[in-house]
Amino acid sequence: MTNSFAPFIDNRHSAETSLVRRYLAASGDELDARTRRQFHDWLARASVQEGVRLFPLFEHRGVAIHLLDESSLMHTRTFKSIDGCVTAAHCRLAGHLRVVLESGGNSGTALAAYCQRLGIETFCFVPQANLPLLNGEVFANPTSHLIAVKIRGMVKEATHRFAQQRGLTLVPRVEWRLEAAMFRGFFILEQMLAGNCFDWLAQTISAGFGPIGIYRALMRHRGEFELLPRFLGVQQASNCPMYRAWLASIGGVATIPERDEPLLVSVMYDEKPQTHGTFAALERVLVNSGGSMTTVDASELDEFLSRRFDGRTPLQLLHDNGVLVAIRNGEVVEKAGLLALAGVVKAIDAGVVAAGSRVLCSLTGAAGGGGGNAVPEHVIDSLAQVDQLPLP
Repeated sequence: MTNSFAPFIDNRHSAETSLVRRYLAASGDELDARTRRQFHDWLARASVQEGVRLFPLFEHRGVAIHLLDESSLMHTRTFKSIDGCVTAAHCRLAGHLRVVLESGGNSGTALAAYCQRLGIETFCFVPQANLPLLNGEVFANPTSHLIAVKIRGMVKEATHRFAQQRGLTLVPRVEWRLEAAMFRGFFILEQMLAGNCFDWLAQTISAGFGPIGIYRALMRHRGEFELLPRFLGVQQASNCPMYRAWLASIGGVATIPERDEPLLVSVMYDEKPQTHGTFAALERVLVNSGGSMTTVDASELDEFLSRRFDGRTPLQLLHDNGVLVAIRNGEVVEKAGLLALAGVVKAIDAGVVAAGSRVLCSLTGAAGGGGGNAVPEHVIDSLAQVDQLPLP
């Protein structure tokens, strides 16, 4: 088997230490040579720890489930550390030293932390209810401004309004998010080219940046491995617009009624992620890979967490493998990765994933969840208040 990807791997840096540094040479291929060198320099300066681990977790009905831990070895304890690193590097490359962003929690902490490393001032808008998910130490830095929005559905509009009125750059751009996801794809590609192949890749999604970027990396070297892993996208039933759009695209009808219930994954609060323009690309991933999508609701997640696999509950299995899931007041703080695992088991039980398959499931943030003590500079509950926010 040929491996034209090998020259892009920097073996001085392990995957456990930093995907950014290990696959630095594979990034920025759309840039001219001089700009690419500058981009790589900013990436290297921003990088702290963007590591992953891969290990077998359990078997269920003849399916081997492996876990890609994208949380425990990340600087900010979620896979968004890579997004923060890539975004900060692009901002410095473009000369943006003051930027605006919206976040449910994980990306806000990551972007603020990495932008601090490169001297970039951030204005982060978040749902007020999500403040416990942000890292208070990060936002104690005077260059990282935190604005809490009481109404969850107003966060996006408030963020865009502030950026437009102040003439500031809104980040991260869609392409930057996809580029960040490609680093994760490069790791999976390296595994596959070494013979460690999987039949399915699974991840909880919102807009679908992750799988789009991952499969973009895989498709660069499509001729060098036999089968493209099928993608299983998982959404929370209380907010699943991409799942509904996918069902409609294949002529199906969603059996999940519209309902007003708390989000299982509050960082995935965006009710209209399709406005990012990613559905067509996500649909191509699903079609080209022969993939599928599913949803998980609160009762299904609770039932999954109470089940035993190989005699252990999911949380016990994660602990046995060194994944320390963040728990606050008896509740798991960051549930996105667990939602993906629950979705995998649901797909196996439904016969979507056949016996004999190997599944790689992304645990995107179980060790995250912030410090629970982030204090906003401002709290707003109307768009009119956006106009009154001071600009330091």
